[in-house]
Amino acid sequence: MSSVRIDIVGTSVTTELAVKGLDLDAALGTGIVERETDTVRPEVLAGLAERVVAHLTTGAAVAHADGTPCDAEPGAPEADEDGVVLTTVWRCEADQGLVYRNRLFLDGETLAIQNVLVLEGDEASQDVLTAEHDTFRLSEPPPSAFAVIRRYTVSGIEHIAIGYDHIAFVVALLLWARRLWPVVKVVTAFAVAHSITLALAVLDIVALPGTLVEPLIAASIVWVAAENFFFRDVGRRWKIAFFLGLVHGFGFAGVLRDFGLPQDALVLALAFFNIGVEIGQVLIVGVAVPLLLLVDRFTGNRRDPRIVMATSAAVAALGAWWLLERTLLG
Repeated sequence: MSSVRIDIVGTSVTTELAVKGLDLDAALGTGIVERETDTVRPEVLAGLAERVVAHLTTGAAVAHADGTPCDAEPGAPEADEDGVVLTTVWRCEADQGLVYRNRLFLDGETLAIQNVLVLEGDEASQDVLTAEHDTFRLSEPPPSAFAVIRRYTVSGIEHIAIGYDHIAFVVALLLWARRLWPVVKVVTAFAVAHSITLALAVLDIVALPGTLVEPLIAASIVWVAAENFFFRDVGRRWKIAFFLGLVHGFGFAGVLRDFGLPQDALVLALAFFNIGVEIGQVLIVGVAVPLLLLVDRFTGNRRDPRIVMATSAAVAALGAWWLLERTLLG
């Protein structure tokens, strides 16, 4: 029987391996153990240190997902009564997909086991390795490109679906829309703008605190809703859509940071989260504009100002409440 304590800190993994001296003697054909007392002789162990270290670091190793061992920095083996303890620091190229594999004293020895204790921060886990089960996964492998694309596209769509403030903003922008081209101009301007600030914020080029961004998003909703009482030309609103879209991009970035980003697929995750957001916005527009045009059929094929004003007032009230909630009540 042997045991190992594994401490994980980023890409550095420290193993403290304890084995029986008699097992080493059997494997290496050495005389480390004093037979009369069954204790390890330190002077003999010191003379065989190179062989012992090579055997232990080969038989019990930390490796990457592809099976390549991490670089080993072993200490000197130490005698511990009837056993030998070896502490090794493993330097790995990445902190994802790491495994610990033990083949010490297991080949042809089905009853031999190794107790494993893994510590990472405040978390601890245990396992027992055998000849049939000789590997413990220390960290999950990096996600595939397809998994990243699927996860972050869906996340972007879901964020828009539950982001009532963003939905209210887009709807308020389009309440007077009756033709396709003005809608395309406004939606494109908003999309381009928030894509810019989303990328800048996620890549840590420009950053704004959430305590500023969230109230500004609420204020932008009040602004576009109030504009509906004075302006009806949707085509000219692309400039304000672009300007306020810059603010909303910082909001999207905050959500994406909270969701988490894979450092080895940062650009891919960012791109497809943004694509998911755009899909969500297209779905909102695809529902809101046809619904408004359907209502027009019951009002003489014209946009009834009373409907626009009532909806705008409701959206403005929501925006004002969110603004109050994110400032004075936050």
